[in-house]
Amino acid sequence: MEENNQMIAAEPAVAYTPTMFDTVISYLHSSHMPISTKRAVYRQLQREVADENMAYMKRRLKEFASLEAGWDGYGDAIPVSSIAISHAQQIINACRPSDLSEWRLFPNVNGTLLLELDNAAINIGDDFFTYWAESKGKDIGEEFVPFKVDDVVEAIRKINAYV
Repeated sequence: MEENNQMIAAEPAVAYTPTMFDTVISYLHSSHMPISTKRAVYRQLQREVADENMAYMKRRLKEFASLEAGWDGYGDAIPVSSIAISHAQQIINACRPSDLSEWRLFPNVNGTLLLELDNAAINIGDDFFTYWAESKGKDIGEEFVPFKVDDVVEAIRKINAYV
């Protein structure tokens, strides 16, 4: 069971690898389709990737709920808080698919959940959330913001626009 928990925790909650998306985009750029067709295919691909990513995050939350103490393989990790899982479900439900299309979701050893983007992260806890993003050498973020779904969604959109 411990090995299974480690595998669940280690897998990112993202359905498509960037290389799949990049391959399709490269094909679109190299093909001789009209630009309007390329744009339509690109928008459809974005929607499908975003929708699948949200569905995958929801499935991963169920897996994270089953993690037991010590799931990290070192014996230090505590189970993910049911409140943090509930908060993450509320956030996913409140977001547009495009808001989370490139985000990944992981359990944190302290019982919280971590939403990650390449240069950004949001830590979701029971009562608070913390966010951070870096772009062009400048950081934005706040620590220990009282948890409100709308505030987290606003932080996600702010980060998406920033990075």
